[in-house]
Amino acid sequence: MAKRLSYDFVKESKKFLFSESTKVLYRMRPTDFIRNRKLPFEHLALCMIKLFRRSLRLELDGFFNSVGSGFQSITSSGFIQSRRKLKPDLFYDLNAHISKEYYIGNDENVALWKGRRILAVDGSTIDLPINSQTKAIYGTHNNQKIVDDVVIGRVSVLYDVLNDIVLDGLLRPFAQGEVTLSREHFKHASKGDLIIMDRAYPSFESAYEMKNTGIEFIFRCKTNFSNVVKTFHLSGAADSVVTIQPKQNRSFQDKSFSKNNTITVRLIRVKLNNGEEEILMTSLLDQQEYPHSDFKELYFKRWRVETFYDRFKNIIGVEQFSGTSEQFIQQEFNCALYMSNMQTIFTKDAQNEIDEKYKNRKYLYKVNSSLSLGYIRERLLKIYSAKREPKQLMEELHELFTRDPVPIRLGRKYPRKHGKYRNRKKPKQVNNRRNVF
Repeated sequence: MAKRLSYDFVKESKKFLFSESTKVLYRMRPTDFIRNRKLPFEHLALCMIKLFRRSLRLELDGFFNSVGSGFQSITSSGFIQSRRKLKPDLFYDLNAHISKEYYIGNDENVALWKGRRILAVDGSTIDLPINSQTKAIYGTHNNQKIVDDVVIGRVSVLYDVLNDIVLDGLLRPFAQGEVTLSREHFKHASKGDLIIMDRAYPSFESAYEMKNTGIEFIFRCKTNFSNVVKTFHLSGAADSVVTIQPKQNRSFQDKSFSKNNTITVRLIRVKLNNGEEEILMTSLLDQQEYPHSDFKELYFKRWRVETFYDRFKNIIGVEQFSGTSEQFIQQEFNCALYMSNMQTIFTKDAQNEIDEKYKNRKYLYKVNSSLSLGYIRERLLKIYSAKREPKQLMEELHELFTRDPVPIRLGRKYPRKHGKYRNRKKPKQVNNRRNVF
């Protein structure tokens, strides 16, 4: 069993960011970053992955204090001019690189279900800065009383629910559908992976594409998804292997399948604790290897992507953009995805220690997400700017992570208030006001 340390992924990140080929590939123009500046390419990237959550001036002062006296500070205006030279894809590809590296030579840390990665696709929305550019790209929205326009972006992620790793994340206009975005994630999955999706996602096209690439799937289905599903629902059967086909009243001109193509799937009826029933559609056909009793708990694992969004918005603070242009928004969105993965990697060993220490308690315990992110942000630049592994800092972080764990209270339920956002007037993001503490 091989195991990689958290600092291994710091080294991978530095290797990626400090490469001359990376600088050439991710600068906006060939003339950018060719001279020695106060803020060179790699230090600009390091400054940004820390995430800006306070006044820009304070964040810059903190950055230059961390990297040492050998670097001269820069004005806020100078920093903004520098980041205009940086393609947002830098941080998207950095996150993709780290998410791939996590599964290489790291068997001891990688959790699997029956030898498979369990992935979930899910979407959400985030509030964006309001200006002419974001309105043109993302469009405007309002509540039912039409009292205030806001700009909303659609977010979609491919998430490893057993390892808390984001394999892919996209921020797109709200008009782009969740199902269409989900197919863009498939290329980041591997043969043998199992992708779980809720009832917004079932489609013949998605199932056909995954089946042909060796990706397994579980959809939660509405009973009116097709006549086959409706018949299964009315039959009262618990488990059945059936054949589905695409809807006939559509064009197949740009599709890789025709109206005659079919897929063999398995329909499973799952009864919830509240007495309601769910219909699941899956490509896992072997009833011996994957018995009916597996699926209720297996589908519930998808909930971890919901808790990711809670952490992504409320702890990592993805909506707290320091820039208001599309370029800056995409930069910071991708940085937030990267920071989410690095937080998971940094806290992995501490979580294992907590699991062992509290295994006989009434509740399971986990690393405090809010505190751990704060500890990482305080020390991140010193860790990344060190020439060798800063063992003292890494040990200090580990001790801090294990010091204040929080209980996981399973089974808590809260009534869903379906209309709570309808009459809410969302606050507009102010361009120039930032926290100073």
